[in-house]
Amino acid sequence: EWLPYRKEYLDELLRHDALGTLDQPLACSTCNMHDGTIKCLDCHSGTLQCTSCTVISHSHLVLHRIERWNGSYFAAETLQNIGLRVQLGHDGKDCPAPAPLSKSTDFEVVDMLGQHTVTISFCGCPGAPHPRIQLLRIRWLPASTDRPNSAFTFDVLNTFQLLNLQGKLSAYDFYQSLTHKTDNLGILQRKNDRYDQFLPIVRIWRHLHMLKRSGRGHDPLGIDSTVNGECAVECPACPQPGKNLPVNWKDADKNIRWIYALILTIDANFKLSLKEKGIKSDPALGDGWAHWVPRKDFYEYLLAHGGAVEPNYCDSDLKAINTAARNTKNYKASGAAACLCGRHGLLRKNGLGSLQIGERYPNVDFIVFCGLVRCILLLVWFSYDIVCQWSRNLVHRVKTLPQHMQVDTEILNTATKVLPKFHEYNHGYSCQAEYSLNITRHAGRTNGEDPERWWRYSNPASMSTKEMGEGSREDTLDDFARSYNFRKITGFGSFYPSKLEDAIEMRETHQDAFKKFDVTFPEEVTNTWGKEVAAWDADHAQPNPYVEPAQGTSLAALKLQLAEEEAADAARGILRSQEKSATAFLCHALDIEDEQRLLILRTKSKATPLQASARQEKRNTLRLRIARFRMMQIAYMPGVPEIREDGTIPSTPSAHDIINHPTGRPSTQKETASLLPEREYLWLPSAIPKDMRGQACIPNLVQMELRMQLAVADDSLDNLRRQLRIASTIRYHSRTSGAGTSQRLGSRTQSVLQRFADKVERCTARYRAAYAALVSLDPDGEWTERLLPLKAEDIRSPHRDLDEDVPSSKKKARKKNDRSRPSEGKRELSWIWLRNGPSGRPTLDSLTADQISDDMRAEWARMNARADRWSEEVIWLVEEMRRILQYFHWKANWWRKQRDRRCDASSDVTRGLNAYANKQAALVTALGHSFAQKWYPLHGKHSITVEW
Repeated sequence: EWLPYRKEYLDELLRHDALGTLDQPLACSTCNMHDGTIKCLDCHSGTLQCTSCTVISHSHLVLHRIERWNGSYFAAETLQNIGLRVQLGHDGKDCPAPAPLSKSTDFEVVDMLGQHTVTISFCGCPGAPHPRIQLLRIRWLPASTDRPNSAFTFDVLNTFQLLNLQGKLSAYDFYQSLTHKTDNLGILQRKNDRYDQFLPIVRIWRHLHMLKRSGRGHDPLGIDSTVNGECAVECPACPQPGKNLPVNWKDADKNIRWIYALILTIDANFKLSLKEKGIKSDPALGDGWAHWVPRKDFYEYLLAHGGAVEPNYCDSDLKAINTAARNTKNYKASGAAACLCGRHGLLRKNGLGSLQIGERYPNVDFIVFCGLVRCILLLVWFSYDIVCQWSRNLVHRVKTLPQHMQVDTEILNTATKVLPKFHEYNHGYSCQAEYSLNITRHAGRTNGEDPERWWRYSNPASMSTKEMGEGSREDTLDDFARSYNFRKITGFGSFYPSKLEDAIEMRETHQDAFKKFDVTFPEEVTNTWGKEVAAWDADHAQPNPYVEPAQGTSLAALKLQLAEEEAADAARGILRSQEKSATAFLCHALDIEDEQRLLILRTKSKATPLQASARQEKRNTLRLRIARFRMMQIAYMPGVPEIREDGTIPSTPSAHDIINHPTGRPSTQKETASLLPEREYLWLPSAIPKDMRGQACIPNLVQMELRMQLAVADDSLDNLRRQLRIASTIRYHSRTSGAGTSQRLGSRTQSVLQRFADKVERCTARYRAAYAALVSLDPDGEWTERLLPLKAEDIRSPHRDLDEDVPSSKKKARKKNDRSRPSEGKRELSWIWLRNGPSGRPTLDSLTADQISDDMRAEWARMNARADRWSEEVIWLVEEMRRILQYFHWKANWWRKQRDRRCDASSDVTRGLNAYANKQAALVTALGHSFAQKWYPLHGKHSITVEW
């Protein structure tokens, strides 16, 4: 639309470089006496003035940029060169008693319009304030305190702070951009560069605003009386007695007391490192006053207890556990750890600290419990991606903390420990069953993943902070934490309505689904299951009803069993002549078949030249493995070479047909394709016709393969179910976290889901191959009572719609307004969730109460848990909305009470203190009113009654 006007726009830009409609300058537009040769680039009018009128009109616009017409073009000029002098203390008028040496002709000022050299005169009248005060009163922050010769305007400092916090723009890039405004060619060779002064001034600016916004300027005891964490931006939704909780909150009924729990989430990050710069002393300007831990106490504790390393008892593959001893040379800090509120994602006061060697527990302990000082606690939750390890000796370690940081042992013993939702799958099944938020009572829809959002916000600044001194890094990240918390709070107004609407809808959906599922079982059975759930909720030492019973015979267990049998044969003198056992031979064959199927699956997509090269290398390796297997096969299956030469038709499909023709359609592959190693038959006993196996195989090999294929089928089903559960959980998270409205987050979620879809395909192909082998080896065996052909429609989770567990590329297009929700009670479970045990389960209708107890109890308990979590989420959200408004009410009153507190302040400072307190009270009240206007209609719509 704009392109047709491109020439017109460009012409107008060029027009500004000349005199417009004139050939020569006219008289000054102000005095009309002298030639108008000066044009101001920053004044709105852009009219031409003479030198004298320009100086007069800019007596209060001393940092504007001007140009002079030289007959050919507008050349750069400065207000200083044409005679402008800045007089302080007298509203721009001459001082009647100028002090000696009060005039400076090379005073440097950095503003949003660039860096300027100005002539400045300080007031020298009796009783005049110090020059630094005179500069501050015209909103210029001096670069030194004694005899300042440079300053930075409040505007430039405030603008940089906003850009730095929002866009992570470095001080260097910002400063260079400003200098380019006044010297874009770099030919002025300005000697008075002020970048080195800019860095500490920015730090001072951050610190001053921290003190101002936290009310420290109103305290009659002075700034030095600030206590740890007092300048932090608090979370208004977290429970804070005396601020946003009922007076009698401690006496609340046990059934509702859980809403007063403090939920904390912990994590570490190795991107926020700090290089060793050799700076001996760089203290923070407000050590421990906001979100960073007090450095002196922190290091004293680490010196005494920081060397302790605890053994790893977890079967997790999480990097935080495996790299706990990580050490980075030439770095003063290898990273940082953080403690946030687990429901709302705000940094806790004193909730940030450095790591020196990996993710050591003493560092984390101090950071977590330093923020709990002066907190009144009854119930506390800890969410941590290695909580299974960290909580093991927590009570003992807390006793080593400074006395004022120690928490009552009873509170720690009753504390709830959980894994963040998307970290739990990095842990083994035992940790998932013990620490999952999905099955933890009163968790609501807490996910514990907020540290990742904080790291995503702060990590871009790491390129700058890692080069700073230690104190500068702490002050900068403190500012980032306060900004992050503030933006979180201001976003609560729109955050909570959507969350509450979704929670109410999902509560009804899951309660309805559970009721429909529940009535399919006898009442006495569900009553028993309910008691088991209640018992485990009260005491995790009780049997866990959410744990799915072990299914079938695992492949690992069978390998051990067969090895023990072979060892027993050897003890009786029955020795094998081959180097490898028959068990190892069969396992080797199954591994090659897995590799064939994986290569075929990856070949289905188009490849770049580099990917094609890597694929060919894998084929070469696979071909070599098959050749070696053929040599080994002669010892166990001496008849295979003859069978291969005779052109015998295999009894089982190839790996290619298993994947591409699961319904049994014949393959029409090209002759050259049959030469590919991934399409080659291995000719295991199951592939040989039944009447030829006796001559082709050694004794017992057929039975060994039968047992092994049964184990493979059970393992494949178990893995398939696990992948379907994980994919369903990720999909729900993407919906509730807003990934559907963000192209970047949505793409990332789809990428993750596609990886799980690939795993589902691998499990499916593995099961189908094992099933085909079982049909060939023992078509009428007992296994047929529990294992069935795996069709595409069978591959779905027990609580999602059919199309939710297949790759997005295979889904049918949906309408934009289709908001279908999963409803488990509206469809039957796939047989993979019913026929998964060695004893077999024919159909749901024919199951008795005794038969279904072990197999379906876990799913019943999890469906019940989902309904409970959504019900709890509604309660959590309503309570948090109430807390936020009550906190705003308290905070507004707090600001009003800050008026007239200081007796040592002058009258003009007192007026400023009172005005700022009034302003803050009004802003907090306005924010509360805006939230209430958004929330109240929603409460009325759903008949929610709560006192605000």
